[in-house]
Amino acid sequence: MLFTHAFAEVSMRAEMGVRYREAQFSPSEAVGITGLSLGMQRDWRSNKLLRAREGGRASFSPREVAEMRVMVKLRGLGLPLQDCRSVADQAGPAVIFAALSNHLEEAIAVDGPEDTAAELMETLQEHRGRASSLLSLADVPSVEHAYRHALVEKGECFLVRGLDDTTVDEHVEVAGIVNLWAVAEAIVKASPRPLFTIVLGRAA
Repeated sequence: MLFTHAFAEVSMRAEMGVRYREAQFSPSEAVGITGLSLGMQRDWRSNKLLRAREGGRASFSPREVAEMRVMVKLRGLGLPLQDCRSVADQAGPAVIFAALSNHLEEAIAVDGPEDTAAELMETLQEHRGRASSLLSLADVPSVEHAYRHALVEKGECFLVRGLDDTTVDEHVEVAGIVNLWAVAEAIVKASPRPLFTIVLGRAA
């Protein structure tokens, strides 16, 4: 799948087009990235806990493996599967943004002239924490939605950007935390290829 976005931050010639190509991961590759076995993938899909396949494809996008890994971690904290699915829908984009902004060189490849590719990566590195192009690529509407933690307490899950005295109920003895930035790091390290490829080419 190809995505086309305006690159406001990157000083590129007007005639240069920019496209994004998502990586696709096989079910076997998804096992290594998410920790969810092939059998559990089939079970979760039959129970509509995984996104429906398009055109019968047997592969997963970066967002789908992010959602799956978040679900695995939340399930490990005792959250019901349906709630895991709902939280993963919201947390998936934040995980992808964390992967792109914190592990840019490993998460993104560039297909294009070497000098232009180097300039592009350098510019993204400079602005990676707030680059609108990375937010758009991750499908995160704004940095306010770039959640960092999933907090489980009293059988419910809340997505938060940070942990402080106001985010954890002082009367709850035990709470579970999923560090979404750590989830992103684990996905990048386990991925056999970059999550996205920026394709540079002359516009028609």
